[in-house]
Amino acid sequence: METDWLILDRRTVLVTAITLFAVFAGSSVLIVVPIWAQSEAGPAALAWCVGGTLAVTIGSAIADHLRWRTTRYRLTESRLEMHSGILFKRRRSLARERIRNVDLTANVLLRAFGLVRLSIGTGEKVSEGDGQTIVLDPITRAGGERLRTDLLHRARTDTGTGADADSAPALASWSPQWVRYVPLSIFTLLIAAGAAGAVFQVAEWFGVPGLPVEWAQTLADRFGAWPALLGAVVVFVVLGAIGLTALGLEAWWGYRLERAHGTLRVRRGLLTSRSISFDEARVRGVDLVEPLGIRLARAARLDVLATGLSADAEKQESATLVPASPRAVPVAVAERLLGEALPGLSPHPRAARNRRLFRAGLVVVGLVAAVGVLVGLTRPTAFWTSVMIVAAIIGSVVAVAVAVDGARSLGNALTPDHLVARRGSIRRSTVALSRPGIIGWRIRQSVFQRRVGVLTVTATTAASRGRYSVVDVGEGAGLDLADEAVPGLLRPFLVSAEPMGADTESAGTRG
Repeated sequence: METDWLILDRRTVLVTAITLFAVFAGSSVLIVVPIWAQSEAGPAALAWCVGGTLAVTIGSAIADHLRWRTTRYRLTESRLEMHSGILFKRRRSLARERIRNVDLTANVLLRAFGLVRLSIGTGEKVSEGDGQTIVLDPITRAGGERLRTDLLHRARTDTGTGADADSAPALASWSPQWVRYVPLSIFTLLIAAGAAGAVFQVAEWFGVPGLPVEWAQTLADRFGAWPALLGAVVVFVVLGAIGLTALGLEAWWGYRLERAHGTLRVRRGLLTSRSISFDEARVRGVDLVEPLGIRLARAARLDVLATGLSADAEKQESATLVPASPRAVPVAVAERLLGEALPGLSPHPRAARNRRLFRAGLVVVGLVAAVGVLVGLTRPTAFWTSVMIVAAIIGSVVAVAVAVDGARSLGNALTPDHLVARRGSIRRSTVALSRPGIIGWRIRQSVFQRRVGVLTVTATTAASRGRYSVVDVGEGAGLDLADEAVPGLLRPFLVSAEPMGADTESAGTRG
């Protein structure tokens, strides 16, 4: 075991200098070219930009050199330690048994120099400065692989370079056909809306804020209002799809899920390579996620539920084991990890569907009322009145469809080792949670649930989000499910002749 103090790779200074020089040089071009073309201040602007670029590059390189000289780290039998700081010294220390994640990332420049950024954390928080994370930026790839192996309590390879990971069997690997699922996301529409807003922002920068409106008016006069509106929507949605596809390709190109020596490892990335590792001893289940867009294409993705994994990991995609792909792929991986097949699910009572239809009805009434108020107060043109009416009709149909689909998606089951619960429509989620990993129950029944005889049973666990619910299940079926999933945990709370109150919670917890 290495106990000597080690240093970061000294090429970090060169990487920092090249990066900042490229950024500031590119920004300078965008500044100088318009000034040179429109005024005589071009040479002065060029001189200022060149001087500023050189000053920032040299200053940053010196600061990074000082950071390199003052940063030390070492791995002992029990701890990973790091000392750093130029003006203020910082000493960080993580107990090896508390380390939950070891991630390697490398952008194009780091890869060119054979370097990586190694992030080691307990998973308790997501901030690098919270004392729960140590970042070694950069070290050699060989050193990063060796340290990752040591921290995850695995035997080193003969070469010490982590080459055993390259020969590990793959549970799943990237297929170029999967790219077709990337734009089937709500983010496509968000990027499209962002692109539309960017048109107005750029027009304002150039002093013509009304230009996009003039273009829209010209198109409406030439092709008609509705064709122009639909054409603009199509154009921006296509742009959003292209942008999201590019981001998906960069993030998941070369994806490979490996399983070796009790470790799950996800490797992916086109320009920036990423390597994320999970210790199987800390895995508490999986989540088969089917957002509406990719579900309609019969696809899904698979996330891991693991102790020490932050709830924000789902937003950052660091919890994803299998990206959006044909549903059979993540299902097969899930069953291999769980050691058993995903079961058929028991449906929830009709009252669960009625509750969702009632909420959808409220949405319909709200939309109709909103259109009526807007038309009465603003008295818009016939075109905008028809736009609002069409939007209300579409919204009403969507609300009812989501309610019906959400009720149909509800289901639960118990296997010998896992509690399986499914819910959601826009984002349907099928969670398979390890029964030994359940540490408590939360039983909730609102006034409205009590009137129709349903309740929500929530399993608490130390993994990921910490709570996973079986929603709107029948009273008797829900309590029996919780009692059977972890025998003895909830039973003391069920031995009572008094019914639950109108809006009450009860919970059982084990240490």
